[in-house]
Amino acid sequence: MGKSGLTAAFRFLKLTYGTYLKHRYHITSKGMEKVMPFKGPAIVFGNHTHTVDPFLISAEYPYTIRWVAGSYLFKMKGVGFLLRHLVHAIPKVQGRSDLETIRNISRALKEGSIVGLFPEGTRSWDGEMMDITAATAKLVRIFRVPVIFTHIEGGFLNKPRWSDKERKGPVSVSVVRILTPEEISSMTLQEITEVTEECLSFSTDEWEEQARIPYRSEHHAEGSERLFYLCPECHRFSTIHGKGNDATCSECGFSASFDDYGRIVTNGGGYRWTRLSEWHEWEKSELRSIFASSEGDTPIFTDEGILFQIPGKRKLRKVSTAFTVSASRNGLHFSFSQPFSDDGRECHELSFPFSSIESVVINAKQTIEFYADGRQYRFRTALDRSPLKYQEIYAVYKEMEVGE
Repeated sequence: MGKSGLTAAFRFLKLTYGTYLKHRYHITSKGMEKVMPFKGPAIVFGNHTHTVDPFLISAEYPYTIRWVAGSYLFKMKGVGFLLRHLVHAIPKVQGRSDLETIRNISRALKEGSIVGLFPEGTRSWDGEMMDITAATAKLVRIFRVPVIFTHIEGGFLNKPRWSDKERKGPVSVSVVRILTPEEISSMTLQEITEVTEECLSFSTDEWEEQARIPYRSEHHAEGSERLFYLCPECHRFSTIHGKGNDATCSECGFSASFDDYGRIVTNGGGYRWTRLSEWHEWEKSELRSIFASSEGDTPIFTDEGILFQIPGKRKLRKVSTAFTVSASRNGLHFSFSQPFSDDGRECHELSFPFSSIESVVINAKQTIEFYADGRQYRFRTALDRSPLKYQEIYAVYKEMEVGE
């Protein structure tokens, strides 16, 4: 990979896919002169708001960036080919410590490459910034190369993580700061973390209050049930359904209307929320309360499942497309309509105590992936159900039972 300028593959992508993205998302940029000329090695950090964030930044950035990408993306035929052969991306297993990823980043930097990462680790669900991963400051300290902080505005409003529908509105990419190796050497890990949070911190709601840029659509609420898994009025799980610009509870009639500026107007429940994040923070708090008052294996919520995969000889093996999954204070429980064989034993049911689970992440197509006792599993519920509640109930367990 080149130390500066663009590789042939990146030049081709910028002229074709990059040009397409610029027109489709009306991309503008500022601050790019700060990195010109700028030879590698270097690290580019960005806030994570949209599926195509790496391509949005690369479309405007003047040099080649090798992005660190979720390993599951490499298994998708078209995307995998692009990542391997044109983008030369570096795979990362989400939710787990991955020494091989660190080695690959180190190797790329030693070759003079520019490596791109998203310190949040995953995309925002409600437009507010996610927590910075704990290892970020350590990586900056270990590599001690310049760190370029970039900022994306408008990405979440263009296509929220929970939505399948894009809105019509612009995206901007900015270079906000460059942290030099000399500065890094004089900083503590806490100071590096604070600078990272300051440079990447972004609230969609606060930005839109100032920008007042419309992101037009007739489908603003569709898919919002993947984010809003609890009704504020009847407090039942999985009763919210989005259609057009309205999300409505099928049990009690509570509703919320979505507008072109990312705002909501709620009707019922005694709540007068205007932000997605307000509803989301409420349901996370409510989930903590429900978890704290629940007992043992009593289900807190239950869904119908449409895909369950277990470890196979070379890759994950699909073993069921019809099952129920429930979450309790103790963990996850699966009951299958048809038994399957796993290592010679017939499985009608499987239970995974939270104490045996290492991580819970959400991948493409709302697929939930977790590692239990060192083994990888994946499952998917009906697409009108929220995968987020599984990740967040595991986070509640870690917070309340383990103290993390």
